[in-house]
Amino acid sequence: MAMTRSDSADDARLFELRPNAGVYWRQTLIIFLMLSAVCLGIAIAFAFAGFWPILPFAGLEITALGAALYVSARRGNYREVIRVTPSRVLVEKGWRHPEQAWEFQRAWSEVELQRSPLQWYPARLIIRSGVEQVECGAFLTDEERETLAEELVECIGPMAAVGDSGSRRVGSAGE
Repeated sequence: MAMTRSDSADDARLFELRPNAGVYWRQTLIIFLMLSAVCLGIAIAFAFAGFWPILPFAGLEITALGAALYVSARRGNYREVIRVTPSRVLVEKGWRHPEQAWEFQRAWSEVELQRSPLQWYPARLIIRSGVEQVECGAFLTDEERETLAEELVECIGPMAAVGDSGSRRVGSAGE
């Protein structure tokens, strides 16, 4: 899911990208606690009935469920922020706060949407300046990635010619 915000005070555009996460951490924790209570309740009832070997398996099941829910909920905290100002393009990636950052001069930057020769592989959205490049929105759908590429082209530069290697240049500011 791509979110776009404009900041007209300094003529900058901000694109905040994040995966489509259906639930929040608090909701995930409540679901986990409810499922754990049911699982442990049933396991304890069977243990009192003489089937005590069920307890370690119930504990293992709860641990596996907790790990899967944690990984799923953590994925929702990933962010990519693309800030386009009159002089530069700044890309930041990380969990909750920026852990990696790339800065390009806007005049030399270009946006490229590279299509895969295989139909089932997703396209790649690349922002590059010179030899340095960064892929953005790898978790987006192809339609969202295309829409984002078009919006970035409006900010960074005009449309460029279609490349011959299966990649399409969506825009370039220095041409």
